[in-house]
Amino acid sequence: MSPFDPARWPERLPGRYWLGGVQVPAQLLDAPGSLQPAPPVCTLALLIEGGRIAAIEPRAPGGAATFDLDGAFALPAFTDLHTHLDKGDLLAAGLDPERDLFAAVDRVRADYARWTEAELRARIGFALRTAYAHGTRAINTYVDWPDPGAPEGPLAWRVMQQLKPQWAGRVELQITSLASIDRLADRQVAETLARNLAAGGGALGLFVYPGAPLQWLPRAFDLAGRHGLALDFHIDEHLEPPVANIGHVARLARERGVGRRTVCAHACVLGTLPDGDRDRLLDEIAASGLTLVSLPYTNLYLQDNGVTAGGTRRTPRRRGLLPWHEARARGIPLALASDNHRDVFFPGGDLDLLQALALAANAAQLDDALVGWADTVTTTPARFLGGPRDGRLRVGAPADLVLHAGRTSTEVLSRPQFGRQVLRAGQRLNAADATPPDFRELSRELRPQRARSLAHGPAQGTAPRAAA
Repeated sequence: MSPFDPARWPERLPGRYWLGGVQVPAQLLDAPGSLQPAPPVCTLALLIEGGRIAAIEPRAPGGAATFDLDGAFALPAFTDLHTHLDKGDLLAAGLDPERDLFAAVDRVRADYARWTEAELRARIGFALRTAYAHGTRAINTYVDWPDPGAPEGPLAWRVMQQLKPQWAGRVELQITSLASIDRLADRQVAETLARNLAAGGGALGLFVYPGAPLQWLPRAFDLAGRHGLALDFHIDEHLEPPVANIGHVARLARERGVGRRTVCAHACVLGTLPDGDRDRLLDEIAASGLTLVSLPYTNLYLQDNGVTAGGTRRTPRRRGLLPWHEARARGIPLALASDNHRDVFFPGGDLDLLQALALAANAAQLDDALVGWADTVTTTPARFLGGPRDGRLRVGAPADLVLHAGRTSTEVLSRPQFGRQVLRAGQRLNAADATPPDFRELSRELRPQRARSLAHGPAQGTAPRAAA
């Protein structure tokens, strides 16, 4: 019988109770002195009281209701470090996926003018409800910023600023710009962007594309320093070995002493370099202290995705993965994230980090992935985003947990969608919140909005000058 069988697991949990027989990856645990951790996984009991973890013991001593989870796993709630909620679910609005990164960029650029506040609220709200149901408590999302000189910022930025307090306590939103690095060439435009982000609690995110003018990278670090912004780069999202720009970012981060406030995502080219060149770059990244983010969903789909000269589909030969094992061997902080979902860049995805870990375990050949790599969706991204929670299970931490009936990495990642229970402040999500919203709901809302938009022309103030 599952530990979450209704006969054993009530809809409403007591205010004080023990979760016994729980397994926790040792890397996610701050163990008290009474517990002798035995890496890589610890079996223990958690006392939940007042919505927090009140005690961690080798076994439940009694004195409160006890639920024996029989070896089920307990993880801290997830943190998703790289998403694009402004573009999410564009397929439900009638767009089609592309097979090339820059074709997808151009397609979204052409669609900006159709984005309305109502549509953005519908698509972003759908995404947040989905992530919440899967057990995510914090998300960093990018906002395409085609006109950094506009003092009001893009429409999606303004909508997300409104949604941020509405979702506080359920999903904490970090909002990061996504602008081409060349937009920093104009000093006044660059300052306007940085001031906007600082005023809204955002981060400075930039797209460093192949052939980008790297002379503006120092200005990015200058802006971040003056305005107290974290730096976030989309970089080396390609498979052409002669071009690897991440080394320039690593060197600047090390020289400025801001590696802990710098993150680089994609870096697919690292997986194609000769071993010696790859290792030298990884050594520089390790010395800088910056965080790497791997995005297997979108990068496995878009990279080396093409057709033959005759126009027929071609099976990809190369994979868009950064070198996970070599990065881990150097102690480089590594996060795994959702990236795009159901848009022109990637036609799948559901903002489910447990499902993403299952994909990464297969694609990157990760041994015992839940035990050895769960930090990539919990503690590592949580530390980068900062704030009061670092994603570790400890006495006094909020009892925001993802439980899974599986007893091994194999069992959990073979069936990541089944046997999952999400606890917030020690209580199960209600039935409505625990179920991802139905796609039909979104389709019914978006299609009429798009029809009205086409009838009335582009939404005012949303047309871009440029896009990353």
